[in-house]
Amino acid sequence: MTFDLRCFESVARSLQLTCRPAGLRVAGIHAPDDTPVFTQQERMQKVLQMLETRESLHVAELAEVFSVSEVTVRSDLSTLAEQGLVARVRGGVRALQQGQSEVGFDLRLRLEVERKRAIARAAGAMVDEGEAVALDASTTAYYLALELRAKRELVVVTNGLLVATALADAPGITVLVTGGVLRLSAMSLVGDLGTDVLRTTRINKGFLGARGLSIERGLMDLNPDEVRIKQEMADACEQVFGILDGTKWHRSALLTFLPVEQLTGIITDSSAPATEIDAWRAIGVDVVAVDPGPREPPPLRPRDLRRAVRNDVTVG
Repeated sequence: MTFDLRCFESVARSLQLTCRPAGLRVAGIHAPDDTPVFTQQERMQKVLQMLETRESLHVAELAEVFSVSEVTVRSDLSTLAEQGLVARVRGGVRALQQGQSEVGFDLRLRLEVERKRAIARAAGAMVDEGEAVALDASTTAYYLALELRAKRELVVVTNGLLVATALADAPGITVLVTGGVLRLSAMSLVGDLGTDVLRTTRINKGFLGARGLSIERGLMDLNPDEVRIKQEMADACEQVFGILDGTKWHRSALLTFLPVEQLTGIITDSSAPATEIDAWRAIGVDVVAVDPGPREPPPLRPRDLRRAVRNDVTVG
């Protein structure tokens, strides 16, 4: 004798409609599905990723995406708002406004954390003591700055205020900030003052983030001021490495700041497409793809770094 699941469910629904006493529910039997199960941290990170391309998200929409209740979604959004990463609005959440600079950097700092930290560790291993290195204002460069704190007799040139802050009290490091006009959305310094400094500086290695890349156009970014300072930084370096996680390999951007022929290598993570990695290697660009480590605690906010170091808390 065989058991017909569909027939049983049909009978159960019929009984539920015709014979159910008031207030009594008949449990249905459902075949298992492949709906992914997200932890709270994974749900919150996904919300932040979605807000990179959307102005706002609604509770009902997120409940459907994550297959959880609206109560659970509201709890997640409240946690994000308490951390200063999003703004609550009626029925959902919105991205923070331009100009809320530290919060904007903080938001990006919490995306792809394990990948960025793995990339930073690999990049840090390429830096020798006694060298001069350039870091831009990207969040991956911030993680690299944390990796460099233990180096000795190192000079770091950067246009990132929060990158400089991460290294400010490292005893073996001299930090040179390029100067210029403050760009709030990235907490970076851009403009002629910064480019003038870089034109008189010779740097061993540069590590630059990017919004996208292609073999035809090289490394790309969106903001013209950021592109200009990255170009000057690259020109001052003997070797230039792109530091970007696997999500950037599927993106393009408005402006090129580093053509392929000027690029020494790329440091990325193992989620980058293998065919594209092979294509870059075929044209002579060394690509290092690292495996992300296990999930780590959320990163320290930049403003909390000094206090953590003084309390002997390991960062990075």
